[in-house]
Formats: sequence, C-alpha cells, structure tokens
Amino acid sequence: MDLTELNWSDLKFFLTVARCGSLAKAANRLKVTHSTVFRRINSLEAAAGIKLFARHPEGYRLTGAGDEVLAYVERISDRIDELQRLLDNRNDHLRGVINVTAPHNLAYRYLPGYLVEFHRLYPDIHVNLLVGNDDLNLSRREADLAIRATPAPPEHLIGTKLFSLAWGAYACEAYLAEHGTPADEDALKEHAIISAHHDLLRLPAFDWAERHIPPQRIVARCSDLIGMSALAVAGLGIALLPDDQAKPELRRLFSLAAARHSDIWVLTHPDLRDNRWVRVFKEFIIDKFKEDPMFKQHGVQAAIRSARRPLSQA
Repeated sequence: MDLTELNWSDLKFFLTVARCGSLAKAANRLKVTHSTVFRRINSLEAAAGIKLFARHPEGYRLTGAGDEVLAYVERISDRIDELQRLLDNRNDHLRGVINVTAPHNLAYRYLPGYLVEFHRLYPDIHVNLLVGNDDLNLSRREADLAIRATPAPPEHLIGTKLFSLAWGAYACEAYLAEHGTPADEDALKEHAIISAHHDLLRLPAFDWAERHIPPQRIVARCSDLIGMSALAVAGLGIALLPDDQAKPELRRLFSLAAARHSDIWVLTHPDLRDNRWVRVFKEFIIDKFKEDPMFKQHGVQAAIRSARRPLSQA
C-alpha cells in the first residue's frame, strides 16, 4: 500500500465503524448519511488493498487485517485527542465547542432552559447536546462532559456528584380511581405494572419487580423511563420511576425501598481541568441544578450542596 494515496480522514470513519459495529450506528455517531460511511469505508479498503471488514447481516466485523490496522489507528486517535486537549487548554478565551452527553429526561426537561441562559452569558461557547444513555468515552473526546447516572464513576475521571434521586411508584388519578391505591410494595402485586425492557432490567427497581411481581401483572415493558412515565400518564398501570420523572399528571404513591437511589454525576477528563470554557460550563450546570425548583421540591438540595467533590485529583 502507498500511504500517499491514503485519505487520512477515512481513518476516522474506519475507527467509528469498528467501535459501533454497523454503518447505521457509525453514521448516527458521525452525523453523516449511511451512504457516506459506506463510500468512505470502501475507499479506504481500495487504498489499502485489503478487506478491513467482513460484512454480516448483523453488522460489520473486523477481519484479521482490520484488527491489526485498528491497533495503529487507535494510537493515532489517542495522540490527536491529546493534541486537541493541549491546544484547547492553551486557549485563554471563553470561546470553543463543548460536547455534552446526558440521559434523556435531564436533556429534554432541564438542560434546554439552562443552555438558553448559558448561551446568553457566553455566546462564543457552543454546546452540542448528545442525548442518550450510552457511556460515551471521554478519553477519546466522544464527549467533553458527561451527566451520567452511575453508582461508581470511573476513577480516572474528575467527577462532581449532583444529587441522589429516590425512586417511587407513580400512577395517574384515572388509574387509581378505577383500580384503587396501593399502600406499599407488597400491594403492587395486585396491580397493573409497567416494567423495564432490555438494559434497564439491571436497575434494582426492575430487578425487584421481575422477582416479586406476577408476570401476568406486568402489562407493558419499555426500554426508556420517559416512555414508562408516558404509559402511566395514559392510565395503563403503575410505573416504577426515579423522582426526576415526576410530573403533574402523576401521583407519587410511596417510595420504593427495593430501589437504591440513583446518583447523578457530572464527569470530565482530567486533561480538561484547565480548559476555561469547560470549567465555566461545568460550574454553571452544577449551580443551575442546585437552584432548580424541581430538585428543591424533591429534597435533593442538601445532597447537591454536600456532594461537590472530585473523584480524582490526578
């Protein structure tokens, strides 16, 4: 292979497909079309003169040669990320781009209002909001700052605990009028329950429901907490939810002793500790959550105030 014929930007496409395992997921991550990813991968393979991926119905899998190339490309990507952080930290102006990842409900209900105010204060700092529950890699600059629900954040990241959310049983008034109001967890066995699907089943509330609620009482499953709350608002049954899902259409019946609190953290990479615009944004977000009436209402104000500590000083 003649490296002078290599389009280096194709390596970014190669790396993303290797990490995502499919063209569709890679296209979504790169914010381009499926056909663009397909064309760039084919171009790279033509320039390399080897097949880097084996095409399967379930997705793209690296060939043996692809595995070898990936090891080199990973190192190149790491060095570029380190260089980018170095250059960003040298920039003393409050001007730049921040990629922020956050779970759905916080991203939809709370962050938009915060970001409007932040933009007014710092118009030259542009925030990209990456919505989802995926653990984007901060070391690879997939995100600069993560708002993440986790009981144990990675030790190599710098973290500030925002608050701990309790869990409760929630239902709409129409459902309760027709079926009665359960007084505790044991009484849920006699009610229609909206439970989790796929990855959410690992959470303590849904693990408890799988072991204690009769299968015939689970009327629906959902892979998203917002979807569960919407089903409860519609009157389908009782949903087990963290308290950030509280809304006027739902009544909180009681706390779930079986569910541990969900700890919400703000996480950044240590290399960004001296980045002025990331630091300004992080401090702004912490203060906005601390002041939000929603979280004051649910008794997490003290938790926010007492939890501002770094995971790592390194």
